[in-house]
Amino acid sequence: MMLGHIPVAYFTTYYVMKKNNLLWQWQWLALGIFSAVLPDLDFFYQIFTNELYLSHRYLITHLPFFYLIALVILIIISCFYRKKWFKYAIIIVFVNIFVHLLVDTMFYGIRWLWPFSKDLIGVYNINGSGGIIVANYFHHWYWYLEIFLWPIAIIHLISANKKRFKQSNK
Repeated sequence: MMLGHIPVAYFTTYYVMKKNNLLWQWQWLALGIFSAVLPDLDFFYQIFTNELYLSHRYLITHLPFFYLIALVILIIISCFYRKKWFKYAIIIVFVNIFVHLLVDTMFYGIRWLWPFSKDLIGVYNINGSGGIIVANYFHHWYWYLEIFLWPIAIIHLISANKKRFKQSNK
């Protein structure tokens, strides 16, 4: 779900902010979106190492185990560093990362059971061989769902912040 992570991150972050009674701030939204695309930044590693033939879902940035360890470490730190903003940042970051992994599970697969199994677990596997395989995307309904999420997210963003937009233009 190459394009879909950003609108999904918008909805996820919006929900987390609303659920935790956080004031709407662009910083939270930016943190959520960055966190949602963070696992895919391994693509730059692949470009620099010329390993585009491999699926990036086999790299450490797509291992739930890696993020669980990071989450435990940050929870321990938050026990000593008791700031509300730090707690909410942890929630927004890791909810978006795991939503990213769930979305990737729907379309391709993630190694959820690593280190016990190296198999990708996915609901709808496109059987890609790595890199950006445009032909695979255009032949699947999931690609069109990704594109459809963008206008919905933009409309929601505008309607949810209509008052803020009007106030900032005055």
